[in-house]
Amino acid sequence: MLVTTIPAALARGARLVCGARADRLVLGRGRVAQLECAALDTRGVRPAGPRVRVRARHYVLAAGAIGTPALLLRSGAPDPHRTLGRRTFLHPTVISAAVMPERVDGYAGAPQTIYSDHFLQRGAIDGPIGFKLEAPPIHPVLFGMTQQGFGAAHADGMAKFARTHVLIALLRDGFHPESEGGNVGLRADGSPVLAYPLTPFLWDGVRRALAAMAEIQFAAGATNVLPVHERARPYASWAEARSGVAELPLEPLLTRVVSAHVMGGCGMADSPTRGAVDSLGRHFQLENVSVHDGSVFPTSLGANPQLSIYALTARNATLLAERLKAGR
Repeated sequence: MLVTTIPAALARGARLVCGARADRLVLGRGRVAQLECAALDTRGVRPAGPRVRVRARHYVLAAGAIGTPALLLRSGAPDPHRTLGRRTFLHPTVISAAVMPERVDGYAGAPQTIYSDHFLQRGAIDGPIGFKLEAPPIHPVLFGMTQQGFGAAHADGMAKFARTHVLIALLRDGFHPESEGGNVGLRADGSPVLAYPLTPFLWDGVRRALAAMAEIQFAAGATNVLPVHERARPYASWAEARSGVAELPLEPLLTRVVSAHVMGGCGMADSPTRGAVDSLGRHFQLENVSVHDGSVFPTSLGANPQLSIYALTARNATLLAERLKAGR
């Protein structure tokens, strides 16, 4: 955006306000009258300056799957069917590290060039959760903070950094009644908080994903494989890993589950009873508000969402501009 959309907008007369936080939409008669913002301190954390008020014909919200629902919640936006902030999806992700006999140098070259959807669609909607496998880039700081163990054990793992191969499994949440995702709410100070329960349905996917990744890494020649879990240990064979993964206690904090992507919370739907916006991103209850970001996805994608966000936003922004030019 720094080299495309923002310069293009400025060239056409747009005004860019940076270092400010959108606090609240002032509502009245099914419309937004103005947007209230707070100028922030140099760290971009706390209000430390004048209030900023923005008045416009139409307001586009693009604060992401946490920021956009939070702004609407702070504003007291109509939510008669309690869909706002719900069905927030993360592609819960688990990790498997393998030591290979030769150098891998996971920090070099093009990142994330290999993936597999082999396990993604199994069972479709009614079966167990599917997952996408990716070979991510590995950088020293990221590896060091993810590497489990302390002291000598941690140092030993870091010494094998150049020969370490990593796989990640992105669970495809949101396609099953037992995978409802998380919920964005507000703290007492109005800042957003996300609750995302890890259900038995998700844990089943975690265990299958850890086992699948270990099998693949041993087939590729790994000398040992370590699922990233606080009670796991390096396994020296696929048979040992299969038995070990089957016995791991899958619990929060013990099992390292990370968030790959954040989607949903203002889901698009065919009616207000099922979502917050329509397929063009138009808010069902506020006639001069549109949402153009990843919060409009009604499920996760099962894939990295940035291109889908770009495409959906480009389409809906173009159609919105045409409607505004026509006075609609």
